[in-house]
Amino acid sequence: MASTTTKIVVNAKGIAAGGTNAHFTLLVDGQKVGEGTAGTTAKDFVFTPVLTADTAHKVQIQYDNDGSVNGQDRNLTVNSISIGGKAIAPNAGIVSYDKFALDGKDVVAGQSNMWWNGTLVVNADKSYFPASTSPAPTTPTPTPTTPEAGTTGKDTIVVNAQGVAAGGVNAHFKLLVDGKLVGDATVGTSGKDYSFTTDVADKVAHKVQIQYDNDSIVNGQDRSLTVNSVTINGHKYAATDSAVTYDKGALDGRDVVAGQKGMWWNGTLVVDAPAHDFPAGSVTTPTTPTTPTTPTTPTTPTTPTIPEPTGPGFYVATNGKDSWSGKLVAPNADGTDGPFASLQKAQSAMRSSDIDTTYVRGGDYHLKSPLWLDGQDSGVTFASYGNEKAVIHGGSQASVSIGVGGAKNVTIEGLTFTDGVASGHYVFADNASGLVFANNVVKGGGYGITVQNSANSQVVGNQFESTGAESIFVKAGSNATVVSDNLIRHPNAADRGDAGIWVNGSSDVKVTHNQIEDSPEKAIAVGSVQTDGSDATYRATIAYNKIIDANLESNDGGGIYLINRQQDLTNHTVVNNEVTGTTATNPSGQVASWGIYLDDWTSGATVKGNYVHGNIGGLFLHGGWNNTVVNNLVAGNTGDAMGLQQSVAWSGWKGHVMSNNEIYHNIFDTSKGTAVDIYGPGGAGTFHDNEYSGAQANGKLFQVWPQVLPSGTTGTLQNWQAAGYDKGSEWMDPHFINPGAGDYTLASNSPAYGEGFVALPFDQMGLLHHA
Repeated sequence: MASTTTKIVVNAKGIAAGGTNAHFTLLVDGQKVGEGTAGTTAKDFVFTPVLTADTAHKVQIQYDNDGSVNGQDRNLTVNSISIGGKAIAPNAGIVSYDKFALDGKDVVAGQSNMWWNGTLVVNADKSYFPASTSPAPTTPTPTPTTPEAGTTGKDTIVVNAQGVAAGGVNAHFKLLVDGKLVGDATVGTSGKDYSFTTDVADKVAHKVQIQYDNDSIVNGQDRSLTVNSVTINGHKYAATDSAVTYDKGALDGRDVVAGQKGMWWNGTLVVDAPAHDFPAGSVTTPTTPTTPTTPTTPTTPTTPTIPEPTGPGFYVATNGKDSWSGKLVAPNADGTDGPFASLQKAQSAMRSSDIDTTYVRGGDYHLKSPLWLDGQDSGVTFASYGNEKAVIHGGSQASVSIGVGGAKNVTIEGLTFTDGVASGHYVFADNASGLVFANNVVKGGGYGITVQNSANSQVVGNQFESTGAESIFVKAGSNATVVSDNLIRHPNAADRGDAGIWVNGSSDVKVTHNQIEDSPEKAIAVGSVQTDGSDATYRATIAYNKIIDANLESNDGGGIYLINRQQDLTNHTVVNNEVTGTTATNPSGQVASWGIYLDDWTSGATVKGNYVHGNIGGLFLHGGWNNTVVNNLVAGNTGDAMGLQQSVAWSGWKGHVMSNNEIYHNIFDTSKGTAVDIYGPGGAGTFHDNEYSGAQANGKLFQVWPQVLPSGTTGTLQNWQAAGYDKGSEWMDPHFINPGAGDYTLASNSPAYGEGFVALPFDQMGLLHHA
C-alpha cells in the first residue's frame, strides 16, 4: 500500500509539579511516534511519521506523568493538533479523551486541559492522509554520528544516596550537568551507589546537580533524600564540602544555602566541580562548532479567549428563529434561514443530528423555562460564539437556568448568567459525570454552579460576582472534580451561606489557583458535617489559592476551613495558599476566626507552605489528630499565631484524644498578637524547630491549659521550652520585606532559610490568568 510522510503538530503547554514538566507521547494507531515535554509557554511539537496513505488513523496524545507534589498539580494543556496542515481543536467532534489507560473505558469528549493521565484521541479520516504528490526522498535520513574510536571517553559520576519513603513511594532524583539531564534514580532506604556516564567538555569547570523532585508528606510520613557523597571521575565530594550548595525549591540561584546531606525539601544539591575534575581525554571536543539554536522569544501571556468555531455547529442568536435550520451564524440576505432563537430548539436539533455543539451569539436571552439536559444530551456543548457576550437571564419562576441530569461529558462555556432567584441555582448538575463549566460569568441570584453526584467534572476559569449563596458547590459524590482558576467576589451575598467554594461528601477534589474575596463566612470549606459518615470527604487538595477578606459577618469561621465530623483520617492537603484579612463581625470579642481552621476533628491533614498574614488568628487545630503543620509563614495576625483545642462541644459530642499533631519549621510572628495557645491536653501538639519573631522576645506569649508551664498558664519561650515544647526553636528577626505595609514576605538574606525554612512560591498563589 502507498505510504505518506505526514506532518503532525501538537501545540501544548503544561504546569510543572516538583520541578518536573508535563510529558506526553505521540502515538498513531497505538504505535509510538515521538514524545515531548511541555513547558509553561505554549510551543509546537512537530512529528513526521510515515503512515499508510488514504487510510484513517488514530492520532493519540498520551499524557503520562500526571502527579501532585506538595499541592502543585501537574497538568498538560493541548491547544491544537494539526495533521497534514489541517488544524483540529482538542474539543472538536472527532476528538475524545480516554482517561487513564488507553483502553476505550472512561472516554469523554475531547478537551484542552488534561487533568489526569490519559490519551487525547483524534479519529482522523483518510482525507488527512493523502498519498504523497512527490516521490519519497531517496537519500536515507541521516543517523547521529558517533565519535571516532580512541578520541572519546566517558565522564563517570557516582551518587551515593538513600531516602525515606512516604505513601509507599521512595525518594527520586535527577542528575544534571550544567542544567542538562543525564539520568535519574529512585533510591531505597539503604545507602547505594548510583552510577551515571556522560560526555562533557574537558578541562572546563562544570556544575554537577542532584535534583530531588518528589518531596511529599503522606499520612504524616515525610519523604526525604539523603546524599552521602558525589564522586566525579574519581574525585569524591561530601555533601557538606565547601564546593557544594543546596538550591532549595526551583533551580534558580535563589534560596541557596550550604550543602547538606539531608534534603528535606525539593531542591538541587550543586557541586561546583573545577576543571581538573574533567581531565583531557575524558571527552572529545567537536572539531566543527555546533551552530547554536536561536532561542524562541517567549510568548507574552494574554487573557485566554474563546476561539470562534472551526467545526460544525448550530447557532443561537437574538435575531434568530426556531423555524430556521440553525446552521447559519446570521440570517441570510433574503431572511429565509439563519440561527435558532432558543437554547431549547438547539438542544432538540442536536438530539436528532450528528452535530453536538451549539454556539450562542452575543445578546440577552430571557429564559421562559429552564434548559434541562439529560442522557439524550451526553457529549453536547453550549458555548459563546468567540468572545461575544451571551447573557442568560434567569426568570422569576426559574429555580434553575441550566440543569444537567443523567448526562455525561456536557460542556457549558463562555456564557454570562444573571438575574437568578436567590433560592435557585444558575447551573445545577445531578447524577451526571465528566462535565465542564468553563470561562462563564455568574452574577447575583442564588447558587452559582452546583455539581452533585457528578464525578470527574471541572469548574474552571469562571468569574462569580455577589452570588446569593455558594458560588461553587461540589457535593454528594462528585469525586475527582477540579475547581481551578475561578475568581469569586462577595459570595453568599443573600443568605450569608457557608463558603465561596464548598466541597462536601466528595473525595479527591482539587481546589487550586482560585481567588476568593469579601466572604461573609468561609472562603473555601471542605469536609463532612454528619457524624454517620454519609457525607465523608477524603483527600482534598487545596493549593495555590488566594483568600482576601473572609469571615466578615461571622464570629466563627476561617479563610480556609476544614471540618471532619466523620472523625477519621482525611489525608487532606492544604499547601501554598495565601490567606489574609480573615476577621469577624465583632473582632474585639470572643471569636474563633482563623486564616486556616481545621475544625471538628479534622485529622490526618497536611498544612504546608501557606502564607497566613493579617488575620485575627493564624492556624487552628480543633480536636484532630495526626495533622502536620510545616513550613508556614504566619505573620501580622492580631490573635494567636497557632492554636489547638481538644474539646469539641457541638451537641455534646466527644471525639478521639487530640494527639500526634506535629508543628515544625514554621515562622510564627507575634508583632501584633501572641504565639501559641493550647486548651488541653498539654500533649495535643508536638512543636520543634520553629522560628518566633516579634518585639517581645521575653513576653508571655505562650499559653497552655491545664497548667503545664512552670510560670503558670502563660509563659515566655524559655518557660515554654522548659515545659518540653519546641526543642530546636528560637527567637529571630526573619527580615520581613515591609511589615509596616503588611508585607511579611522574606528578604533573600533571611536567617530563616539557614534554619531550614523553604521559600514559598508567592508568585504562584492565586489565579493562573489574572482578570
